[in-house]
Amino acid sequence: MAKTSFIFVLHFHQPIGQYRFVLERVQRNSYELLLRVLKEYRDLHLTLHFSGPLLMYWEKYFPEYLSEMRELIKNSNFEVLGGTFSESILAILPWEDRARQLREGVKLVEKSLGVTPRGLWLPERVWDPTLPPFLRDAGYRYVIVDDEVGYRSGLWRDDAHRAVLTEYGGKSIGVFFIDGPIRYILPWKPHGEVFNYLRNYATDNGSLYVLWGSDAEKFGEWWDPYAAEQWLRIFFSSLRSDPSVELITPSEYIKRHGFSGLAYLAPGSYDKMMEWSGGYFPNFLRKYREVNNMHKKMLYVREKLASLGASDSAWREYMLGQCNDAYWHGLFGGVYIPLLRQEVYSHLIRAERIAEEESSYYFGTPSIIKSFDFDMDGKDEIIIESKETNVYIKPSDGGSVFELDVKTPGAEHNLVSTMSRYPEPYLQGEKSLTPDWYRRVSFREHIWRRDANVYDWINNRPFIDTSDFALGEYVVEGVGDGKIVLSYTGRDWSDRQNPARIHLVKIYELVNEGKGLRVAYRWRNLEKRFIEPKLSVELHLLPRLSPDSQEEPLFVVDDNYSQKATEYFSSPWSRKVDFKTSMGHLSVASTKHAEVWVAPILTWFRTEKGLKSEFQGAGISFNYTVALNPGEIFETEVLLAWQ
Repeated sequence: MAKTSFIFVLHFHQPIGQYRFVLERVQRNSYELLLRVLKEYRDLHLTLHFSGPLLMYWEKYFPEYLSEMRELIKNSNFEVLGGTFSESILAILPWEDRARQLREGVKLVEKSLGVTPRGLWLPERVWDPTLPPFLRDAGYRYVIVDDEVGYRSGLWRDDAHRAVLTEYGGKSIGVFFIDGPIRYILPWKPHGEVFNYLRNYATDNGSLYVLWGSDAEKFGEWWDPYAAEQWLRIFFSSLRSDPSVELITPSEYIKRHGFSGLAYLAPGSYDKMMEWSGGYFPNFLRKYREVNNMHKKMLYVREKLASLGASDSAWREYMLGQCNDAYWHGLFGGVYIPLLRQEVYSHLIRAERIAEEESSYYFGTPSIIKSFDFDMDGKDEIIIESKETNVYIKPSDGGSVFELDVKTPGAEHNLVSTMSRYPEPYLQGEKSLTPDWYRRVSFREHIWRRDANVYDWINNRPFIDTSDFALGEYVVEGVGDGKIVLSYTGRDWSDRQNPARIHLVKIYELVNEGKGLRVAYRWRNLEKRFIEPKLSVELHLLPRLSPDSQEEPLFVVDDNYSQKATEYFSSPWSRKVDFKTSMGHLSVASTKHAEVWVAPILTWFRTEKGLKSEFQGAGISFNYTVALNPGEIFETEVLLAWQ
């Protein structure tokens, strides 16, 4: 009788930085359900993958569950796949990190589940043709990719339903292809429709396979738990009794049918990922400056760890900072989820701090200042590093601060881990959602139109900024004694026929023993006439969030007015704004009174459940309406402090 070989792969994953309440909900709705069902069908030849972050979560929060899963695997016909240690995308990692992630991923599976994996689940199934040597050196015999990769590389239908070999540098690896169409019918369609599809690939010896590989969370989390469990039980029972479909693991398939030949596969992933990334995963680094920021921070920390001879504990934190979910955006929030960005930075900053402490990096000096092309855009950035804080300054982008790392042990955090608003295709037609025309970071300057208000500012009303300061390329006037001096000569175009030239000098300096950043401003009227500009110093900050709750940060103005950071506020005459969460305190103060605006950065992004709004940080603008005679100077200082 003709039969189809069917490979059924369940992929379990939760990202580094997941909210605790989400973990508990998915554990209850999906993972407990699946363990219960898998125990009853342990005779089936199923294939399972558990991501490194999830295994670590289970060890920490659900050790009994992990123990039960380990015992079940031991006494079943299941095959377990391996993966990278922190479910990192190999294609964007340095080659040395690829090897480390794969090697440590194998060790984690062996320690947690008691088995040595022979096959690899690629995070987000992102394939790169240079991977075979790394996979082979880690002990893997095969990898699972999407049929989209095969078809884009010139394979035919039957080619993508047989195991093939690919190689790079003379080292080969087996490849299995996930069948795209079946992912859209299983488990969403009736069982009969699924089995009819599988029978399309029936042969006398079962040499053609259909591989379903997708998220375990589809059973109970994405779909009603009761309906999901009933669907899965009927499906597994049918697999036991239907001779036209033979359930088989990848290793069993190789042993029985071997490989059909050699193929060379172009970079790629599943169809939706190809769409979201523009056909190549690293494009996310160009599409979102926040993603590129995290990625280049990762590369910089790696260089520091290697040069300082860092310990295993530092390297472990570094690898955790490579978890993929915050480095892209598709169906889920990805980079738009603040806690995911926060945790990437927390682990990278912690790795950096550990390496610095181990090597006495700051011995004999309170701070180190570096100038180099950090983000690899062809223009140098400046970094002030101290034992307590790192400040990242981009002269070519308004002389702004785009990263500010707090290095306090146990509270490591980037205070400027904010998210700008992008023109996502799925937001077209939403007239109230105007993308940002500059990156929402800190210490950027504007000259507002006199009638501009807080809503105009945060919602990007056109032409309310009458100057060219915001995107100006600032000149580095001086570096030394712990200070960075920048300057820019800009114009106020409020009178377009007669723009006013204004020279700005701003000086960055760490204060309060490295727990504060003071920025001194000196605005000078270069015209031979009187002017009255509305000068602005703008900051965007993300207070440290708690993974154990969904608390909303609060802010207090001038020590006497408190409200939620998700609300708007305007004061005609204030000097200080304090932000408070259960995780810390953040203060922004001006030496001169100003009109103060406070507003949330709210983004809308796509999820599997539709559009969702998210708080991405708080914006603060100190606005000074000044009167300047020819040559006259207005001076102020803004102090950012934290504890």
